[in-house]
Amino acid sequence: DKTWDEFGKIVGFEYLSGMHINDSKPELGSRVDRHDSLGEGKIGWDSFKFLMNDSRMDDIPLILETIDESIWAKEIETLYSFVEDSSTIK
Repeated sequence: DKTWDEFGKIVGFEYLSGMHINDSKPELGSRVDRHDSLGEGKIGWDSFKFLMNDSRMDDIPLILETIDESIWAKEIETLYSFVEDSSTIK
């Protein structure tokens, strides 16, 4: 929530038109952008569960940006499984 609150104040959700999603190999604040498969890195599943149920993301395209092409379908399936109100899936 803190990150989203800061984003809303500094940038504004009206300017968010898409988001790349991936887990992260290094720790938060490392200033290093090394992608990992969802659930395998330092971000972890809880953040992705939050993202998939945040109504501010309802019309925002999410672009999977992870490292292992062989599990992309499983990662997408897992993300959809986190949606608590399946009537919002488009």
